[in-house]
Amino acid sequence: MSDLTPEQRVQRNSLAVMTHPKYRPLGGIIMMGKTTVEEDAAQCPTAYTDGFNVVYGAAYIATLRDEEIRFLILHESMHKALRHLTTWLWMWKEHPELANRACDYVINLLLFLSDEGTRFILMPSQGCLDMRFRDMDAGEVYRILKQEKESGKGGGSGEGFDSHKWEVAKDQTPAEAAAIGDEVKRALQQGALLVGKLGGDVARAVSDILKQDKDWREELWEYITHLCGGRDISTWRRPSRRSVDSGNYTPSYYSESVGRIVIAVDTSGSITGKVIAAFLGTVMNIAESVKPELIDLLYWDSQVAAHEKYGEGQYDTVLASTKPKGGGGTSPS
Repeated sequence: MSDLTPEQRVQRNSLAVMTHPKYRPLGGIIMMGKTTVEEDAAQCPTAYTDGFNVVYGAAYIATLRDEEIRFLILHESMHKALRHLTTWLWMWKEHPELANRACDYVINLLLFLSDEGTRFILMPSQGCLDMRFRDMDAGEVYRILKQEKESGKGGGSGEGFDSHKWEVAKDQTPAEAAAIGDEVKRALQQGALLVGKLGGDVARAVSDILKQDKDWREELWEYITHLCGGRDISTWRRPSRRSVDSGNYTPSYYSESVGRIVIAVDTSGSITGKVIAAFLGTVMNIAESVKPELIDLLYWDSQVAAHEKYGEGQYDTVLASTKPKGGGGTSPS
């Protein structure tokens, strides 16, 4: 296919993507983190990302055409840009295979539609692609796949051509996850400045991320982890600032659990099913991450329409058992 080495082909096609008018907004994301070409196929059969770094398998790259490599580069970059491995960590904890597929369906469809028949990019074989998932996020796709699998319909087609290092994202501290999120946003902002006006499906996905000064999920996560302040567990990943300032290096402390918390979900008429799905995904993320003793889950519009309670050991039943109610006017008071 080429006299170039797999590493050289990745470099050349990365440059081609970063200089393409349509994909230039992702240039900073492509350069973010460390990019490695792994010679040992057992270590990396195809490609993977941990949400920050990307590893490509040399043997796999050797089997791909340039347009397929460009698709692969954009695919891994979109996992980083959309922060899939932290936003949807709860799905992986519940069903790893379906979580992988759900994220891949979203990205592959965005990229497929963005190409508009130019064949600048081409999805490698075994990729997950389904037009019915257009305009959905990974959480919505996951719930459809899960329902289909439980009903015996198979849970989608396509095996996927990469893997995702969710376990790396799982071990990140909230501070580490927030730092990566900030770097992602800076990279996207720089890309948007280079391009100016954004157009196309991929660029619109990037633009949607940039529209928010701060993602509400990040704000909520910071608030919840602030509640977890305690001295139950020590960590060397975040040294104590006070000790560092005095010339010493000691661990900081935190807690992994909180007491009873109340989460009130807006279900007024203006809230779509897509938004409610995102709300519930965040509820699951909170439950899995900080392990509250009890969750009071409220649904409200002009009044409290429903009140559900979930204790430890019940959180994995929330999605199956919860019954959102509402649909009227909005009156938080």
